[in-house]
Amino acid sequence: MGSLLLALWMLWPGSAPVWASVQAEAPVTVVIGRSAPQLDRFAARELCGYLEKLFGLKVAPVQPGTVSSRIAFLVGNPATNSAIPTTAFPEVSDQGIVLRTVTAGGNAALIVGGGSPRATLWAVYELAERWGVRYLVRGDVLPAKKELDLPELDVVMEPILRVRAHPTIQDFASSGESWAAADFFRLIDQLAKLKFSRINVYPYGWQPYLHYELKGIQRKSAWLWYDYHYPITPDMPGRELFGDATEFWNPDLPLNADYDRFIEAGLKLGRALVLHAKSRGMEVAVSAPTTDFTPEFAPLLKGAERSGIRSGLTIVPGAETPVDDPQLAELAVTTLKATIDTYPEADYVTVWMPEVRQWTGEYEKAWKALDARHGISGVRSLEQIFAAAAGRRGSEVPRERVMNEIKGDIASLCFYERLLKDSQVLETTRRPDMKFMYWGVSEELFPIVDRILPAGWEIGVMPSNQPVRLLRRIEVLKELPAQNPGVLDLTIDDDNLGMVPQLTPKWLSRIVQVLKRNRWAGFTVRERFPFDHDWPLAYLSRAAWHEEVRPDEVARDLLAAVCGPGCAEEMLDAFQEIEWVTTLLADANRNFSKERPGTLMKYWRPGPLPTYLEAVRSGYERSLSAVHRAQSKSTPAGRSYLDFWQGRLEFAVGFTDTVRNVHQAGAAEMVNDYSRSLKHARDGLGSLRQGLEAYASVASSQTDRGAVAMLGEFAYRPLQAKIAELTRLVQDGQ
Repeated sequence: MGSLLLALWMLWPGSAPVWASVQAEAPVTVVIGRSAPQLDRFAARELCGYLEKLFGLKVAPVQPGTVSSRIAFLVGNPATNSAIPTTAFPEVSDQGIVLRTVTAGGNAALIVGGGSPRATLWAVYELAERWGVRYLVRGDVLPAKKELDLPELDVVMEPILRVRAHPTIQDFASSGESWAAADFFRLIDQLAKLKFSRINVYPYGWQPYLHYELKGIQRKSAWLWYDYHYPITPDMPGRELFGDATEFWNPDLPLNADYDRFIEAGLKLGRALVLHAKSRGMEVAVSAPTTDFTPEFAPLLKGAERSGIRSGLTIVPGAETPVDDPQLAELAVTTLKATIDTYPEADYVTVWMPEVRQWTGEYEKAWKALDARHGISGVRSLEQIFAAAAGRRGSEVPRERVMNEIKGDIASLCFYERLLKDSQVLETTRRPDMKFMYWGVSEELFPIVDRILPAGWEIGVMPSNQPVRLLRRIEVLKELPAQNPGVLDLTIDDDNLGMVPQLTPKWLSRIVQVLKRNRWAGFTVRERFPFDHDWPLAYLSRAAWHEEVRPDEVARDLLAAVCGPGCAEEMLDAFQEIEWVTTLLADANRNFSKERPGTLMKYWRPGPLPTYLEAVRSGYERSLSAVHRAQSKSTPAGRSYLDFWQGRLEFAVGFTDTVRNVHQAGAAEMVNDYSRSLKHARDGLGSLRQGLEAYASVASSQTDRGAVAMLGEFAYRPLQAKIAELTRLVQDGQ
């Protein structure tokens, strides 16, 4: 890569800076086209920012021919910047990146461009990365300042996986559901630097991000996090995180407001996410609740049932709701139009196969309708599909639920075809050219989907929650239809495992290789704790563009930048221990610290301790010990990063200790040994408080604060209440 890259080996900016003299000796210019698109202009400003941060050069973008210089950076492509010679710019796709050293006007120049404005922005970030910058979720890691020496580059990059998506809102207090727009803006900015190509804005039907009305009925109800509430009390661990708040809440949404104010704020937040993502060159996919409505619309839905998802806040088509019911179609058209007209800048609308399939009674009628139009029985018969579903190998989904998935998905596919292909609904929206993704289609239906969907519409799937489980049945990724791009949800952390640290890069790397071999369009990251996941995000960022990328090499490179080469091996050991525990929990107990009522007290039961529990604790302890070793070798600037992991792991150890004590307390209570039960319960409360205080001391995001608030409500206070009950029993001599 040349002497420049060797000289700019990754170091956190803690050393004395070496200020460059290039500007005084030979001016540097950043050249953009006279009519450059807005994103090219932003890319040029970003390049100027890195020139100042890395080399001490204060540069502003100029137009071609206005300033001569010894070194010029030509931003864009020949269509957007006349200073870039057409003969010097290779043919690339809209995502193709070009970094090419050329001679312009007798002086050295570097083309920093791409096949589209967003690819030009990615080219700037690729150049900065080659200069030694590394990107974390919380911000950039910069090398020490050096003199600028224009490198000899001839780089043409095309992504292997074109869809690189990340979620936003989600559905827990310990997720993006609690984030303000400003939090998302920082995240989106860093994801753009990692060359993520898409942001998903997927509100649930009960959340305050869409308003609609039909036949005189207006939507008038909305909730956050399944209408659970998280009071902030003086005695709770981590109380200092929440200021003067009495309840944990999204700071951009009004607490205890009426529907009109609530929905107004939600719409403002949702639109802000979409617009900011577009300003950073990202595609946006939004979801439409086309079969998921708030309760006031029940009179318009024949056979309506409460949703089987958790709190049951919405209504959905019931088992016998006719697939061709005109009122259901009207409701779906209403929510679809509202979605498109509220978020017209979106590139895709995602429609869902429900998580819990309740619309199961119409599948035979739906199959016959689809078969009559598309001849799907010639691809795979209904009997063959059910036989394949009954024999689904290695899935964590129970057989009865698998069969219901098939029935519900057949009904949904028939319904969506009528809604999206046969009607004129899109022509009356602000985006008649809108494209669609079908998310969650059962794997047994993959062979028939390209008979039904228009070419180019996407399919989103998640055959297994956990990567290690998906690898045991990886053959399902080989049957995706050729004409419909497939996007796989890749789990980085899973709500079933809960709020403890999770890492999965070793398994992700194997899955990514399968995606590449089978020509999938790409992936969606499935995570809620982004500050835990700098390593997997950096790995996926590189693996999407390069054939051979090893997760461990990415970790060493990133950690050397963050805290110095001396700590990299120790922190890699820490991460690998977390990955080992994640794998163990994925197999042994998928609800370890799940964000629900009963997070902790589900362990209050008789019987021996779970066999996995001591192994989980030992793994987290080994990881924590490795972090301590890394701290002794870290650069000063890297200590805060390591301190964060110390707090996260002290919480994991403390929670595991609490689970053990709660289990022992429950077993003692069952034999009426209330004194021993009380002792274990108090020990458990102590370890939980200690772990939560450690976590709170390093909380870095609304996700972290939300996790502390949820654990206060679902773990700490229930255990306190049980201790009070046991104390009374012991005092009464029982």
